[in-house]
Amino acid sequence: MSTSLLYHGFGIQGYQYVRTIYRAGKIIFFIKPAPFSLRCPVCDSKRIKRRGTKIRMFRTVPIGSKPVFIQLPIQRVQCLCCNAIRQVKIHFAKWRRTYTHAFERYALSLSKHMTILDVANHLGVSWDLI
Repeated sequence: MSTSLLYHGFGIQGYQYVRTIYRAGKIIFFIKPAPFSLRCPVCDSKRIKRRGTKIRMFRTVPIGSKPVFIQLPIQRVQCLCCNAIRQVKIHFAKWRRTYTHAFERYALSLSKHMTILDVANHLGVSWDLI
């Protein structure tokens, strides 16, 4: 698979596709940041040092009736200009969210035609996430 599906289907750009796993009725896409795309989240400088990663998983738009997840390592960086130590920004999801912007738009478009409980049941999430 190319990065075309990531961009056109899920709105994810600036990342490289690694592999896909089909497990327990779920589809999990593994991606990684494109090389040389890391910047300081505070001052936007390219002068950084890597300080470890944390694996995060995001729910995105389902394919058919199968839930789809995006898993990637979030890089922690230390800026050599402003000396801040932070995780890099993720542009396809809001801060501290476990779902993507595409999933959010999809749930909102479904809520125009269904009740919130029906949307939550269809997407396999709790009603208070919608």
